[in-house]
Amino acid sequence: MDVLRTDCLVVGAGPAGLTAARLLALKGRAVVVAESGNSRTTRLELLAPASLVTVAALGLDHLLADPAIARGCLGIRRTSRSGEREYEDFLRHPCRLGYVVDRVRFDERLREEAVAAGVTFCGLRAIGVMPDRRVICRVSDTSGVKLVLAEIVVDATGRAAAIARRRGARVAVRDRMVAELVEDAAVDATADSASWLDYRSDGPTWSYRIHGPQGRVQNWRIRASGTPAGHALLSVDASACILSQAAGEGWIAVGDAAMAFDPIASQGLFNALSSALVATGALLSADRLSPTAARLYSDAVTATFVRSEAGRFSIYNATPPFRS
Repeated sequence: MDVLRTDCLVVGAGPAGLTAARLLALKGRAVVVAESGNSRTTRLELLAPASLVTVAALGLDHLLADPAIARGCLGIRRTSRSGEREYEDFLRHPCRLGYVVDRVRFDERLREEAVAAGVTFCGLRAIGVMPDRRVICRVSDTSGVKLVLAEIVVDATGRAAAIARRRGARVAVRDRMVAELVEDAAVDATADSASWLDYRSDGPTWSYRIHGPQGRVQNWRIRASGTPAGHALLSVDASACILSQAAGEGWIAVGDAAMAFDPIASQGLFNALSSALVATGALLSADRLSPTAARLYSDAVTATFVRSEAGRFSIYNATPPFRS
């Protein structure tokens, strides 16, 4: 069996994994990203003004200046079942503007940035974790198996949290919800202007309409799991969930692997970038991933999740989408 040795193995090639890999490589670490080839995401996602400080700290703000990647967003309009409308105007925030990001193009650029930093990409899918920090991977284009020995393994496998769960962490799920893509088309004639993100309570569901770069528009419907499904182009898990521990001896989870939110929270991409930044800081600190450092990182993840859930519940309680 082939053995691959590296300082850091990042499992998953979404924005959290790509960002962590790039930051570690920029600090001189040998980094391998294991990508299975099925992680492509086509969503439009919001980066609210509060997230732009993190984007700048990562040296990625130039990506938001590309009209093929990002489009300005003026704020959020929430409409209740009764027709009452509530505004969150981004002009009231210090950065004064948010951005709707095309994840396909954004992720492609993140990958290019990681390659430029010296990150190595391998077509591997993690299928097992051994006590001595070796990760068993299946080679994507063959039936072969490879052992990867890394000082640190970064779990960026999304909601699957494949590494963390094999290390004994548990996933706690709050409300179980499903997001359904109802429309995905280039129908927006005002593609060059900033737009609003519209949420609407439709009784048993929420829906939201998001305007992206180059005239692209998506409509999503969010419903409680187990309720009747409507026609949809795509259905994805939208449950809010968190790991019982987000780091341990030799491993750390980032992005949706550590905690995930439903789309109403508008936290997905921001969580990916910010958790990668914080996790990399922990990995590069003098303590590395000592038991204390792992606990502090896990505590920080939990605190962020609790704050985000409080904000989500305040919206739902004001205009309840899943309560009669």
